Amino acid sequence: MTKAFDDKARKEMIEQFNAEEFRYNDIPIREMEVREISIKTARHYISTFHYSKTLPDSTLYAYAGYLGERLCGIVTYGMGAGKNQYTSVIPDIQNGQYAELTRLWCVHDMPKNTESKLISTSLKMLPKNIKLVISFADSSKQHAGIIYQATNWYYLGKNGGGKVLVTNDGIVKHTRLLGIYKMRNPELKSKTNEEIMKIYGWKYEEAGSKHRYVYLRGSKREKKKMYKMIEERIQPYPKVDKTQRKNEEEIIEQEKERIKGEQLNLFI
Repeated sequence: MTKAFDDKARKEMIEQFNAEEFRYNDIPIREMEVREISIKTARHYISTFHYSKTLPDSTLYAYAGYLGERLCGIVTYGMGAGKNQYTSVIPDIQNGQYAELTRLWCVHDMPKNTESKLISTSLKMLPKNIKLVISFADSSKQHAGIIYQATNWYYLGKNGGGKVLVTNDGIVKHTRLLGIYKMRNPELKSKTNEEIMKIYGWKYEEAGSKHRYVYLRGSKREKKKMYKMIEERIQPYPKVDKTQRKNEEEIIEQEKERIKGEQLNLFI
């Protein structure tokens, strides 16, 4: 269903696109207001402008930054790949107490500290029952997670990589999508993963290892308890030398230019 939702949202975005909404109005970024928005609204922008072209079905919370009424960016949180990624950090974490930062997108010409303000403010706006937040930075794309370092997350090292699904139009999906399709489509329950992949034109690709960052929320007592559980696993932030930082910043700038181009192409 994700693809159908995203395709529909992308079509609607093209039909209603307003370039004025994306022009930086020179208001200082410290005055940016962050508001909770609907998942439907977030999907219009994420499915159109985020490099993944998709918003996970498991998205639970979405927040947008505004300068006046000008959109600055959007950040979303959801269930992520499954409970195991949370219990591997905090073994006794309960359902409803965790979330993953799944998407972050900002308008191409916003000041570079827009992302950090959007993340730090949205973390405070999450429901009080959310105690643990996780996010990842893909090392295969030369990302070290500078944005998480800037907003004081704990770094727990890299995961082991693995496999991902890639659609025939190049969109990367988590392998759990196979199970979701089996659950939602009774006619697929008896088919193997390989048979389902053949039907939809998907293929496996090796995923690069990812830097894992965690953010603790709650009362001082709750955060202290969780901190003790991860204290021995906390590692120094990945060092980002000038060359790597320049590469990462260049990648970000390239992404912004791609977004800008896509915005302009909506008129073609």
